[in-house]
Amino acid sequence: MKALTRPIVFLILVALVLATASPALAKRKKSKGASTQPGEYTDWADEIDLLKIVQTFQLADYKKVAVKDFDTSKTPLPEKEDNTYEPVQEVLADPVDDFMEGLREDLGMPVERGDGGAGVLVVSGVVEQMDPGSRAARYWGGFGAGAVRVTLALEIRDGASGKTLLTLRQERRSGFGVGGGKYANLMNRSLAQIGGDLAMVLKAF
Repeated sequence: MKALTRPIVFLILVALVLATASPALAKRKKSKGASTQPGEYTDWADEIDLLKIVQTFQLADYKKVAVKDFDTSKTPLPEKEDNTYEPVQEVLADPVDDFMEGLREDLGMPVERGDGGAGVLVVSGVVEQMDPGSRAARYWGGFGAGAVRVTLALEIRDGASGKTLLTLRQERRSGFGVGGGKYANLMNRSLAQIGGDLAMVLKAF
């Protein structure tokens, strides 16, 4: 039997990774045992880069989550001549939708755009990093080379009082996709993963 060519081997590896690590298929690590007491935590539940719990709360006291538009005004951009400039601009035009999809899927309660109010958790955020990585490096290098990197700084407030309950900073990387993966698809995937990360945090309360 002839040896498998590199593209076929790559596609097999992609299929295996998606089957075992896709956010839609893989079970997210539980936050059991992670502290919910006020304080600042790094690597919270072995998942969250930086979490600050300002005030504890009960998720059951809330009926929905409202997500405000993210601040992208200071997000670094590629050079305009770079082929990644347009995909980054496309994703930054509305980074909330995919984030909300990941949050909604894992949280199991209504998530919509909007402001505060009684019984509402309000999420606001800043896109600190939208690094498209290198599609060529992802295709030829593999093992994390050229990965997309997305970093969000989030604040969760009580909708009635406006008091801050939590802040967190989380980075996600996406490095797998057919042919190295399209830039916008991988950045949106990372946004959805961070939405799922926030869901995990909220469900701990």
